[in-house]
Amino acid sequence: MATFEINGKEYELKITYAAVKRLNNVHEGGSFELIGKAMQGDFDTFPHIIHAALLHTGENFSLQTVEDAIGELIENEKLSFDDIMRLSNEVVTQSFFYKPTVDKLAKQNPEMKKALKQLLN
Repeated sequence: MATFEINGKEYELKITYAAVKRLNNVHEGGSFELIGKAMQGDFDTFPHIIHAALLHTGENFSLQTVEDAIGELIENEKLSFDDIMRLSNEVVTQSFFYKPTVDKLAKQNPEMKKALKQLLN
């Protein structure tokens, strides 16, 4: 299970109904655009993914708190672009909610499936 550290404490990242609703509004293209951005490890989308995946904790982290934590982790060389791609894909494309759609898209596009496999290894 994917985790993320804020203020020295590690939290499980989890997709819930509230998280899906939040993420669906991040991009005009909704879930399909989100899936593409997650696969790319899009830097602007990453804080939204983490923020939404932390909603289940009940900690009520602000998006700014998440962005500050990301900045701190990068400055301390604890979060790389590979980590961002891995977490984005683990939380979104490999989640119970989005994975069936990702699998259908990958089946239709073998190159996408190959690229996703390479990113996740």
